[in-house]
Order: sequence, then structure tokens, then C-alpha cells
Amino acid sequence: MPMTISNCSACGGQTWVNTADTPRWFCDCGAEQTASTAAWAVPLVQRRPQRSAVRHGQASCADYGCTRTECRQAARRARRRRNHDRLRGLPARVPPYAAARWAVRLREQGMSAQDIADRAGLSVTLVRRLLRTPEQGQAARDIARTTAEAMLGIPLPARREPSTPGLTDSAEASRLLADLARAGWPAPALAARLGVNPRTVAEVRDKRPRLHLDLALRIRRLHRELISLDPVSQGIRPADAARVRTAAARNTAGL
Repeated sequence: MPMTISNCSACGGQTWVNTADTPRWFCDCGAEQTASTAAWAVPLVQRRPQRSAVRHGQASCADYGCTRTECRQAARRARRRRNHDRLRGLPARVPPYAAARWAVRLREQGMSAQDIADRAGLSVTLVRRLLRTPEQGQAARDIARTTAEAMLGIPLPARREPSTPGLTDSAEASRLLADLARAGWPAPALAARLGVNPRTVAEVRDKRPRLHLDLALRIRRLHRELISLDPVSQGIRPADAARVRTAAARNTAGL
């Protein structure tokens, strides 16, 4: 019998079912059932979205049916925490306004939605939804309390350019990043020097219409520093540099 997930009849939480000849259900609440005392339920395995950003080791991975040890352990820890919070009277879902205001402050300090998502362990889609949350007093869906805590737990970074707030057009930054790509500089290497996520570099280079002015200035300085250097001499693998040059040439030809 394959490993499945079912609901515990004692606490309602998800329970892992073993594959022994006499199947038993073991739940973190302490309940134990056998096939003779409870009917088999339809497995509660969610369908993983095609572009899911959930990684192994996260509780959500087990919800999608993953049976790796680290995913199952993460799911058990999450269930124990939910049960403990329920006993303390803490709500599972909370209003999104505090987390949304903090996400906006993080973005104002130069972090992109992807940067915030990586730090919080959330999906970038959820972060972008939080950034679009209306003002308090207007209708907005509640979010999981764990999501709010993950967002509020991100420390506020120091602004790299305190005198340059606001957004600016990305045309110049996009051109400079494309120049570095044609020179063989991969996005991860540029992102490490800029202090952002590689996806942020790719978005600015390819499609993002606007970006923070402090990031635009950092890209300008980075271009000035790197454009005359050979990437391979700076630790970039020759194969990576060649791959980036080829992709950049293809993109240029397609314009």
C-alpha cells in the first residue's frame, strides 16, 4: 500500500499512514488508529502547481505528496506548531495589513519581491499579492499567521543610497546589463555583486519597466568596473561565460 495522508479522527490534523501489513495511523496529537478502527479516507494530496517554488525541506512539499524525510519532518513540525497555537487560542489566519506595510517598507529599502520571497521562504506570487494589499479598512483576504510572521521577521536592510529614493526607467540599466551579458558575465555573478537575486537581474535586463534608483546607480557602477575585465580571469567558468555570450547574441539577433 502506498504512503498516503489522511485526517486524524481525534484532532482533524493530517496523519501519515505507514505501509505495514496492518496499517496504523500515527498523529502528532498522540492518537493511533488501525484500519480496523477507522475507515480509509481519500488521500489529501494537493496538486503541485506547474511553476511551484516550493523546495524540499518545506512543509508544503509534503502536502504535495513528497515522501522525502526532510519534507515529512517539516510537515510534522508545522502540524505540531498549528496544534500548539490552537491550544493557546491563536488564530490560524490574521489580517494582512501589518505584513503588507512591512513588505512595502522592504521594497522601499531596495529589496525586490523576489528578494523578499527568498528571505521569507515564501512564493514570489504571495509577496506580490501582499504588496498589492489595499489600505487598512478596505476588504482584503486574511493570510496565514505563519506567512505574516515570516514577513515581519525580515530585518530592514540599510538603504544603500539614502539620497536616491523612488523609481526610475530601466532602459539604461537594461542596456548596461545586456552589455555585461555580451561580455560573458552571468546573472548570478552580477547579482552577487549587486546584492540582489539573480531573477532581479534578469527581470531588469529583459522586461522590468522601472527599478529603484539606488539599484540603477549600482548597476551603472558595476558596469564601469566590469566591462573591461575578462570574466574568466575573475573566477567565472569558461563554459558559463561562453553560454552567456551565446544567449546574449541570440537575444540581440532576435530584436
